[in-house]
Amino acid sequence: MQKWWWSLSFALVAAVAVFFAACGGDSGSSADSDKGYESLDDLPKCTRAMEHKVLSVQGKNYVCEFGEWLPDELEFDSDDESSSSEEPKSSSSEEESSSSEESSSSEEPESSSEGESSSSEEPESSSEEEYSSSVDDSEYDPENNTLTDLRDGKVYATTTIEINDDERNVHYSQVWMAENLNYRYRKRTQTLDSSSFCFNNDRAYCSQYGRFYLWSAAIDSAGVWEENGSGCGLYKVCQPPNPVRGVCPKGWHLPSRDEVKALIVAIDVSITEYAYQNAAGQKLKANIRYNAAESTYGWKDDEYHQPGNGTDDYSFAALPAGRRECDRFSNPTNVYYNMNSVAEFWTSSEYTEDGRYTKEWAWEFTMANRHSGVHLDYSDKDNAFPVRCIMD
Repeated sequence: MQKWWWSLSFALVAAVAVFFAACGGDSGSSADSDKGYESLDDLPKCTRAMEHKVLSVQGKNYVCEFGEWLPDELEFDSDDESSSSEEPKSSSSEEESSSSEESSSSEEPESSSEGESSSSEEPESSSEEEYSSSVDDSEYDPENNTLTDLRDGKVYATTTIEINDDERNVHYSQVWMAENLNYRYRKRTQTLDSSSFCFNNDRAYCSQYGRFYLWSAAIDSAGVWEENGSGCGLYKVCQPPNPVRGVCPKGWHLPSRDEVKALIVAIDVSITEYAYQNAAGQKLKANIRYNAAESTYGWKDDEYHQPGNGTDDYSFAALPAGRRECDRFSNPTNVYYNMNSVAEFWTSSEYTEDGRYTKEWAWEFTMANRHSGVHLDYSDKDNAFPVRCIMD
């Protein structure tokens, strides 16, 4: 009997270890700091146990910080992320099959076990000193269409979208960010050392495409900047009251599902209410085509070799940053893909099913190279997407 219980206990411990390792858990072996590596892909996982560890890749040192292998501290501190002149490296993820390009299924989501008690996104308490600045403010310049986030000094392009259509009774006026947010939200989760990321953990991509955020980070579940999104995240139903500032600069907020619907209706002159099939994406996508010989970013042509870029009529300049996948039902997890073919953005709204809010899904909006619309879909809260903020 004792031997049977010992075998069962060992099996349970092994199963739990595998589960947490799948989505970036703290488990992992320490690497030899003197060992040289051929590429960043060869480095071990940057877990909490590896934090501040320095390893060498072809003679260049990288330090493990907040779940990412970053250039050594001297290089990291010498230049601002947004002013990096490094061109993003080409990635094998850019060649993913178009079968996985759409972000989220329009089918009914799978049910998840109620027995899973711990959230992969629930933030742990940590010091405010993690943030680069104690200044919580922003400066909006309407003449130059810029927003300066004084938390880290980054400057973003903005666009004022104003549409008055008496015939459709549509009157719309909002100021949006015209770039993806690149604020480094560093709050840890129970299984991840950071809750915001650069594509393929390469900081050069953050300069071009901004950062990817777990939904809990996008709505600021740690309550760093305000309380509306505090405590929200995976396996939590909180129905955050709007507006939710989330990770956005002060005076700006994460758009709700209804605000995205209003944008789509205003842009597509053929509709008076939101429809999944619409033509708004063509007018919001950046007019930049991907060309492997000339550029490392932009919209790829679709599978039929038709241009996937848009006309960017309203200077929204949506670029296809791709996504970070940590879906509990996916294999493998913690992978990046869909760069140059799909743009996805979080909203502040939780997904509802049969009139009830769900604990695992939230709404996001998507544009793709193979269609001209903006689609509202649900997605797992533990996936990571870019963020576009809207002015209060």
